[in-house]
Amino acid sequence: MSKKSNQELEAILQEKSEYTAEALQAAIWELENRNLIQKDEIILEETIPTQETQISEKANESTFEEFETPILYSKKAIQGFTIFFSPIFGAVLLMSNLKAVNKLKARSQVLVFGIGYTLLSVVILDYLPKNFLITLVFNLIGYVILTEFFWNNNLGKDLQHTKKQIKKPLIISILILLGLVFLLFLPQIVGV
Repeated sequence: MSKKSNQELEAILQEKSEYTAEALQAAIWELENRNLIQKDEIILEETIPTQETQISEKANESTFEEFETPILYSKKAIQGFTIFFSPIFGAVLLMSNLKAVNKLKARSQVLVFGIGYTLLSVVILDYLPKNFLITLVFNLIGYVILTEFFWNNNLGKDLQHTKKQIKKPLIISILILLGLVFLLFLPQIVGV
């Protein structure tokens, strides 16, 4: 308000309905600082919201929230991370989705499933012949459980959402994978 001219400040006071209470108060204070009006010469009426306006404001807020689409990782993103990395990576993406929609109990269940399924897969795959196809089948089963059970039960089968970018989790997943590969070959590197 300090950058406005005296005429602009007076115009603000004359057209009160077009300005917020904060803008009006700032204009009054600026006019007082310029000694154009006496202190407390103009007193703004404080409007106390009635119960009806409070209820209608809450109704408008809840209506808006209902139509707001959450930003989530898609089922295809979860599928890719589960199949190409492991079910624990897909579980982390699904947990992020559940956090975005405030489903904390389901988030914990997905975490327990992701860790348990990954450990169970490692133990079972240790006894089976070393074959990429068998690992892929285990990862596909993990994906189906994550999406068909956890996603559909907690987020809904036909949930409308905005797709979240996967760049950050992809970079993190690749770095973790490279770290594990490095640890796998570390004894051979050190032995050379």
